[in-house]
Amino acid sequence: MGFLARAAVLATLVAVAATAAAATDDRRARFKTIRASGRAAADIKDDFDRFSELLGDDNGSGPPARRGRRSINWDADGVPFDMPGDFFNTNVPRGAVFHAKGGEFRVSNPPPVQRIVDNRFSSLNKALSLQLLPFSAPRLFTPLRDNVMEVRFEVPGKRGRKATTKGFGAVLLDVDRERLTTLEYFDERGRELAKVAAPAAGGGLSFVGVIFDRPIVASVRMTLGNTEIAKRDGRDVVVADDFVYGEPVRA
Repeated sequence: MGFLARAAVLATLVAVAATAAAATDDRRARFKTIRASGRAAADIKDDFDRFSELLGDDNGSGPPARRGRRSINWDADGVPFDMPGDFFNTNVPRGAVFHAKGGEFRVSNPPPVQRIVDNRFSSLNKALSLQLLPFSAPRLFTPLRDNVMEVRFEVPGKRGRKATTKGFGAVLLDVDRERLTTLEYFDERGRELAKVAAPAAGGGLSFVGVIFDRPIVASVRMTLGNTEIAKRDGRDVVVADDFVYGEPVRA
């Protein structure tokens, strides 16, 4: 084998080794988990605030940044009842795009101008609405046609430009059963980095968040109970309130 051929083979082996090392690195990424539950918002607020502070300062709907965090509480004027999955990176540039079966999402308690009467999803599940206690009143969030959804990250305000974040946390309401409601964290290649179950708090509030030592999370799969919101057969229906996550940076 000539010198140039040997050099080419060596370069290929070095590239493969580097890729393998990076893959091992991602799977071994260090992370911290914060979980909390309680009967009232005050019972989980300290843990929610602590997780938020670990992510950094809130960048609101500002331009892309190198550090800090973004948050969604659904309560701003203009968030529609039937919310598009990309609303929070097109209409409101916060770098989060939602995907679920049917691509339909609902945000409760819409402004009266929309002429939809809904209070904590009373238009979808009356019995459930009576026991939901918001973390930041009044609006709540849910996928419509499934209990599983995915949050994918993009550079804030840059549609289609994939990004990664160092952490993501969510407030969840009425988690009745242990181990059913989970958050799974994935890297750019779709490899699972962590899976954490939300603590049960029937009729109350739960918080779960995972923060990594660097921004390697490309998506988060959320499994909310074991059925979609419109079911009325006594299964575990879970909806979401506030989301908080690290600044999405270009992948």
